Amino acid sequence: MGKLATFHLPKWLEGHAQSAKHVMGGSAAPGLSLDDLVALSSDPAKTEAALQCRSLKLASYSDRGSEAIRQHISDLWSKDVLPEHVVTTTGTTGANLTVFLSLLQVGDHVISVYPTYPQLLGLPKRLGCELSHWKLDPANGWRPDVEELRKLIKPATKMIILNNPSNPSGMRLDADSQQKIVAIAREHDIYVFADEIFRPLYHGPDKIPPPSLVEHDYPKIVVTSSMSKVWGMPSVRIGWIISRDRDILDSILNGREYTLQNTSLIDETIATEALSPRCRNAILERHLGNADQGLRLLDAFVEKNSDFISWTRPAAGATSFIRINDASGEVVDDVEFCRELLKDQGLLLTPGSLGFGDDGRQADFRGYVRVQFTQAPEYLHRGLELFDKFLEKKRNDSS
Repeated sequence: MGKLATFHLPKWLEGHAQSAKHVMGGSAAPGLSLDDLVALSSDPAKTEAALQCRSLKLASYSDRGSEAIRQHISDLWSKDVLPEHVVTTTGTTGANLTVFLSLLQVGDHVISVYPTYPQLLGLPKRLGCELSHWKLDPANGWRPDVEELRKLIKPATKMIILNNPSNPSGMRLDADSQQKIVAIAREHDIYVFADEIFRPLYHGPDKIPPPSLVEHDYPKIVVTSSMSKVWGMPSVRIGWIISRDRDILDSILNGREYTLQNTSLIDETIATEALSPRCRNAILERHLGNADQGLRLLDAFVEKNSDFISWTRPAAGATSFIRINDASGEVVDDVEFCRELLKDQGLLLTPGSLGFGDDGRQADFRGYVRVQFTQAPEYLHRGLELFDKFLEKKRNDSS
């Protein structure tokens, strides 16, 4: 098995956050407290009572999560997804690890969309799989070319790895693209795996969200998600795996015993209430409202600074992937740019080239930075003012 690539993304944020006045390089919705949860609830008294944990028997053990939380999770999907299709895990990272350990083995070939969350690239390689990158083209709005996927298929191909909605590009797979991917997988008897941690943060005029991959009529599909990005609770370490196939679920339940055995009962209690009908719609409306205002702020910012900045407006998720050039039109060194911005204005963004491991591919996204837009609008507005001041200084220096 190979060595794990360095996970640069959290190291960058953790290493620079203390010296920053403003941090806009993350991707989770603003964190919620238990008091926030009670305040957002349609029945605060019931939510308050549901969050009381003193009587919980902490020796309790579940091989797949409580019936209550699995019901609430399944309610986030279509009526075809049932509680019996859900297995809880320790966050999405634990879910993804469990899926890969359960379904992949040394010598398998996997195809992953690219760019994507680094774990989805690093873990299959660490497990001894051959990895092919299904590259998303910024010139095509980061939309995947299904014919390119077909060309990547090999006799040993075992899995297609998707991140939908996409981190960091903000691309979402529409129903037609999903059906084409599933058709190719069916033709070659391949697993389709989708990290759906940013579902259902969808933006834009189309109010009808695309389906989840697991809602398609093909048994070899697995999706994962958690409480972190959409629900504002990354410290509540509850994630989940969903599959509608009995054999896949049996493999995952066996893998769960090797990776985490069971989840925190206290975390599961909090997650159960957050995803209850009393709370989930209010949380989602709050974070979608932040995103809507944030994207409008970014629209104006990008237009004002179009001599330095270009982007594809995100259709989903929490992160915009912005390309920055200098006054002569050349792509900047994004790491050095972010260091200068932090030193000059105290604003911390994340360099795009640091997000994809240390296997020599950093240059693929040189010149890109990640900017989070799901924060409180007033916080984002202040951060963009700092960003704008820095670009204005660059503009003046060049002239």
